[in-house]
Amino acid sequence: MNKSRRIILGLGITATIVSGALFSFARTSLAATGLTIQPIKISQTLKPGDQSEGDILLTNASAKDVQVDISIQDFVPTAGTATFQFIGRAPGVTTVMDWVSINSPHTFLFKQGASEKIHYSIKTPKDAEPGSHFGVVFFKATNLSDINTSIQVGTQVGVLVFVTIPGKFEQKGKITDLTAPAFVQHGPVNFSMSFENTGTVYFEPKGTIEIKSMFGTKIGAVPIEGYAVLPTGLKKMNFPWNVSGLLVGKYTATASIYDVDGNMISSVTTSFWAFPVWYLVGFVIVLLVLYFVFRFLRKKVNFNISLK
Repeated sequence: MNKSRRIILGLGITATIVSGALFSFARTSLAATGLTIQPIKISQTLKPGDQSEGDILLTNASAKDVQVDISIQDFVPTAGTATFQFIGRAPGVTTVMDWVSINSPHTFLFKQGASEKIHYSIKTPKDAEPGSHFGVVFFKATNLSDINTSIQVGTQVGVLVFVTIPGKFEQKGKITDLTAPAFVQHGPVNFSMSFENTGTVYFEPKGTIEIKSMFGTKIGAVPIEGYAVLPTGLKKMNFPWNVSGLLVGKYTATASIYDVDGNMISSVTTSFWAFPVWYLVGFVIVLLVLYFVFRFLRKKVNFNISLK
């Protein structure tokens, strides 16, 4: 990336407003005091000079009318973390902020309960650099009573914009850690996996966590999906194994990540033990009850068997 694009605004504001859940694709909308948006992420692969279009569904779910302000920001990932930093403009360099156009007034009155499709277009310049480029389209809601005051309190939601320019770049990464509870009595079993993006573009890890019994028999699998990791980023991911039935003994779980061609690029194994303690306690209690019942019957009841 051109050094001029790495100019950090001020103290390097950490982007908490759209981090975390926004990088999990399992969710399709985001709500924050009145505004909901869908989708929460736009991901496009465009050649230099290409253009793409689409719509963002914006809804005012609050109990009053609000003023909406639209803005666009560029950001870069923070190495070794799941966060990022907003960056400012660099002279002579275009960014996602310049590539994205919104076909809507950037300030407008939004009625209570209203929904509106905000049309956008992304046009890359002919000299766009290969690799991933990142931005956020922000929608800020302000109460009408606060518009003319000196202190305006508003909330905002953001749509992530990922634009990948084909060319010479690397898409790779590795699993740095895979953990499971040391001991479980039953399902679900929660796996935690950390993935580091060692490439130059954003990465959506795809693969499976395969679970085997102590005898080496495959008894389950959990898909690895639903997360995006920015270049140089490290992200912790959680995947539950919603297993039913009895679990007994030692189990091994192997997480494997594959590239777009189906080749394995990273694999890590962990193990855990499972034993249904409460089943055992219940079994012992039943045995004890039967034992005392039998002793009682032997003392109180005489059994006579006559053969004729």
